[in-house]
Amino acid sequence: MKNHYKILNMADLEHALISAAYNKSKSDLQKQKASFANEELFHAKLQDIEQAYFVLSNKALKLEYDLDLLLSQKRANAPHSNSLSSSSPIGAPANAMPCSSTLARDWLLAMQHFPLIAAEYDRLSKFDVNLAKTYQTELHAKGQYKDSTVIKDRMEKAYFQSIYGTNVPAIAYAKKLLLNQWRPAADKFSSSLRLLGHVVSIADLMLQIEREFEFVKKGLNYTQFFEALKKDKCNTRTCVSFIEDFFQIKVETRRFLFDQTFSFSIEDESIFLHHADDLIGFLKTYFLNFKKRDVPDNPFIMGR
Repeated sequence: MKNHYKILNMADLEHALISAAYNKSKSDLQKQKASFANEELFHAKLQDIEQAYFVLSNKALKLEYDLDLLLSQKRANAPHSNSLSSSSPIGAPANAMPCSSTLARDWLLAMQHFPLIAAEYDRLSKFDVNLAKTYQTELHAKGQYKDSTVIKDRMEKAYFQSIYGTNVPAIAYAKKLLLNQWRPAADKFSSSLRLLGHVVSIADLMLQIEREFEFVKKGLNYTQFFEALKKDKCNTRTCVSFIEDFFQIKVETRRFLFDQTFSFSIEDESIFLHHADDLIGFLKTYFLNFKKRDVPDNPFIMGR
């Protein structure tokens, strides 16, 4: 079992030190980057640090991890550790069920009455296994199974905002990649956005992903649309279809004299476009702008 405290070079378990230890560990690793034999080893070490911080900075995960770590250390230090059952806590009766097994048993029971939680757990696990476990732990701890969707949505939103801020197109595209289990493509997209997001448009980053990963192009294929958008050759119907498919929303269209109006909501923001030209402008602002534009800065948001 990996010791997350050692990974972050922490001498004790104080929660207040976790953030400082995380920042120092990342800084120290960056300084040592040249000493690694290859890039893969460096990124593996960086991933260990990120995972350690993710677990230790979450109270529910930290509590569960501390217990598992304590039991693991006790088993390792026991005089006859080989004779001990790896599934039984030290000092517990032979027929006692460990915390992890209890959680699994309760989870199976809960799914019989609330089958939706299984699908929600599966969705979150495609994004991050630890995110799904946090969702599972919170439901188990609070017993709020009727509110599972609200909890799932809150955790999913917080998770992606912690990575992409309020960059809505980036969040939507990353979700598509991860839900299709194209993690290498998702990792490449995130890295490219972090490095080049201030000089390269979202559309160009997505086109690069489709050029590099053939399976993504077969599954999504936004190349043709973005090439047409750059040349102002997208008609209204194509633009509406793209928005509905990409953001998984419904666009309400209404005829007004000789033009159309378009209204829809993205991430709780209401957007109203007065005519077809605004529809093209909206897409260019979101996907062809060379800045990592946040939603509140978008000129098409209602009331701005």
